[in-house]
Amino acid sequence: MTEAPITILLVDDHKVLRDGLRALLESEPDLKVVSDVGSGAAGIAAARTWRPDIIVMDLGLPDMSGLDAIRTIRQENDTSRIIVLSMHSRREFVIPAIEAGCDGYIPKSSTHTSLLQAIRVVLTGERYLHPTAATALMESLTNKLTELEQYESLSEREQEVLQLAAMGYSSREIGDKLIISPKTADTYRQRAMEKLHLEHRTDLIKFAVRAGILDAYKK
Repeated sequence: MTEAPITILLVDDHKVLRDGLRALLESEPDLKVVSDVGSGAAGIAAARTWRPDIIVMDLGLPDMSGLDAIRTIRQENDTSRIIVLSMHSRREFVIPAIEAGCDGYIPKSSTHTSLLQAIRVVLTGERYLHPTAATALMESLTNKLTELEQYESLSEREQEVLQLAAMGYSSREIGDKLIISPKTADTYRQRAMEKLHLEHRTDLIKFAVRAGILDAYKK
């Protein structure tokens, strides 16, 4: 008895690329492209209709972000495996795609064999990251660890003041919480920001988010 083919949906706004991908994929005897569409809305509708085994999704779509399309599909369908095929491989693209629910990430500059390999891998339930995407992810984790280490190098009081300042508390409110004067709270904040080379409150908030310390304050 012949096994059913692996069904694939292609979502990309460049028809020439879709045609090329279809030819590549269907050269494999067990792969079948059931639909190829050029917009996010059409991709969502096709995913709903076909419920394919694999969805190959671009991030730069004409009507919506590919990330929004992935999120919508994920809300309705947790069985299809989604592989992002994007011209971008920097961490600001890779990480949001993973958070949105993709199972694989491949830059368009990679070889076609990478896509075939990704399909085989994600079908086993594993994730597939092309080496360039994996490098971007590792750089993000390394940077976050470095920032957390910088934060942990501060004194305990500087850490407390910095957390509260990042959460939006004024020097007076920080002083009330920590039983110190507003002037002392302001001194600790300025000292901590100087050690971390932060100049403005927006820099402080961004640092706190990246270091993952906003939810750590329990007092």
